[in-house]
Amino acid sequence: MGIATETLHGTKRENAGTRASRRLRESGKVPAILYGRKKDAVPFQVDAEELVEALRHHTRMFELQLDDLKDTVLLKEVQYDSFGDNIVHVDFVRIAMDEVITLEVPIHIKGQPKVEHAVLEQTLAIAKIECLPKDIPSALILQVADIKLDETRTVKDLVVPPGVKILTAPEVIVAAMKAVEEEVVAATPGAAPEPGAVEPELIRKEKLEEGEVGEEEAKPEKK
Repeated sequence: MGIATETLHGTKRENAGTRASRRLRESGKVPAILYGRKKDAVPFQVDAEELVEALRHHTRMFELQLDDLKDTVLLKEVQYDSFGDNIVHVDFVRIAMDEVITLEVPIHIKGQPKVEHAVLEQTLAIAKIECLPKDIPSALILQVADIKLDETRTVKDLVVPPGVKILTAPEVIVAAMKAVEEEVVAATPGAAPEPGAVEPELIRKEKLEEGEVGEEEAKPEKK
């Protein structure tokens, strides 16, 4: 199934730079830029809530309503702050529905392998593809239900939707089933020391009974 298309509203912006972008974000907007198809790059702004809601639906292709103009665009890059919480800038590229485009899409693992004392490690999270905009998949699927211990799955094992060509090398490993290393068991209290081990000297081995006076305390005070 191809990715969804939503309408996104934007407004051209005249002021650029760090201070202007900071003021935009403080007002609930996100600075963005539109480029591609041999046209001039256009800096603009979008509503942060509208953009976040679209991203929550995993939308990547939009009908961008930019003032009085409309373009079919693809979300190219989203930049977050150092905490990964807030969007600080977004890049969009113009596309044509009848032209093949190149992009990266996520890889999703499907299936529950029945392998004891092992863990499945995903070593590749995205793959590069080319296709028409209408054929862009939301993700590429890797089935791992039948994977066995010490086996791997590569790019060539991905489920490829119709109209999609994978550009990532087919031999690149996507996932591997590895044995879980045994944990080192800590010594239990009271266990016999290993040969050669030195038992620490105890300063006072027995707890003084109530009312009993220690040796140092029993010495009379010198006058």
